[in-house]
Amino acid sequence: MNQKNYINICNHKDCGDEGLYKAPLSKSNLSKHQWLCLNHVKEFNKSWNFHKEMGVEEIEIELRKDSTWRRPTKPFGSGSSFFSDIDLEEHFNEKSSKPIKDSNKLLWSLKILGLPMKSSVEEIKKNYKKLAKRFHPDAKNDIKNSDAKFRDVVEAYNYLLEFYKK
Repeated sequence: MNQKNYINICNHKDCGDEGLYKAPLSKSNLSKHQWLCLNHVKEFNKSWNFHKEMGVEEIEIELRKDSTWRRPTKPFGSGSSFFSDIDLEEHFNEKSSKPIKDSNKLLWSLKILGLPMKSSVEEIKKNYKKLAKRFHPDAKNDIKNSDAKFRDVVEAYNYLLEFYKK
């Protein structure tokens, strides 16, 4: 059984009622508390003012602390291990201005097919056919990595068609 084996008595002078409600003993130590009955806790709550002896600046500081749940904060990106898990070389290649496929697939696809942002489905198909003929592995061409470029063209075309269907 989970029953209370003891009864708290109201901490107020000349009161023998059961103390069911917790109230802090002081403003400086809110973890230590006293037990009060319903009538005395109502009196306590009416008279309690945590900010009574504080100035405007101190109240502002308290409000700022409350906005972060009183946890210490730092400016974003100020930690020493902020870039430790990120491989910057993978995401930013200074040697190439080619957009990275995984960062924004739509922009990458448009760039591969040589299209502006507001392209129609007909324009997409037209540019795809032109580039597919140019880079197709069966075509006799002297372009380096034409099969890889052809795969990129097909991937970009399929992505854009799916994107415009939505």
